[in-house]
Amino acid sequence: MSVEQTIERVKRMVDESSKIAILLGVGTFIESGGENIWSSRECYRLEEKYNKTPDEMISVEFYSARRDKFFEFYKNEILLDDLEPCSLYYDIKKLQDTGKVRTVITQNTDGLHNKAGIRDVIELHGNINNNWCPRCHRNYEAQYLKNAKAVPLCEDCNTSIRPGVRLFGENIANNLMTQAVNACEGADLILALGTNMYDNMVKFCTGTYTGDRLVLITKEEHYTDKFADIVIHDKVCNVLPKIFPTL
Repeated sequence: MSVEQTIERVKRMVDESSKIAILLGVGTFIESGGENIWSSRECYRLEEKYNKTPDEMISVEFYSARRDKFFEFYKNEILLDDLEPCSLYYDIKKLQDTGKVRTVITQNTDGLHNKAGIRDVIELHGNINNNWCPRCHRNYEAQYLKNAKAVPLCEDCNTSIRPGVRLFGENIANNLMTQAVNACEGADLILALGTNMYDNMVKFCTGTYTGDRLVLITKEEHYTDKFADIVIHDKVCNVLPKIFPTL
């Protein structure tokens, strides 16, 4: 089947579906200009710079023991306030506005989906803009943390602010996991965007899916592509306008 025929097939699936689940992978973040800090190149760069791996730097143990160094890393490498969502996010928003999208699920913490106006996203790893004070529970956006000269402190009680992302060593909230699995299990179409079938989010969320409409759209080939029902290798922002042509 040619690429054009595959795209037409997926287009028909979208037209026929009313309970679409969308999984947003790190590739959608990269298409918006971000860097995957767990890629080989970035891991090497960061370990050279901080003398620790990204996993170590963004762990709950490091946050507890070396909060100053944690926030140095967090502000420089995670809080990228100059990023804007690329076109794929706005295409998803338009599809969501038609009522066809049942849920959007992501491990990305960048908040690009929020900037594009996508609603009701299941954020398995949290969001950089949902920070809070552990003592008084006052909320703070990412820019407040970014602007802090050292460890960001609550303006009301002078307590160190807790980043709103899942740190290594912490579990994903059970209620979010249940919502994500249920949404994919009941979907009549799953669009996995900018990811691969080996990704923990994809494996977990689609583990009980018994349908035959799991569509993977991603730039990079992977040996697990065979576990998707349909695969399109291209940038997500190139493909979505072709399968959502009337939006």
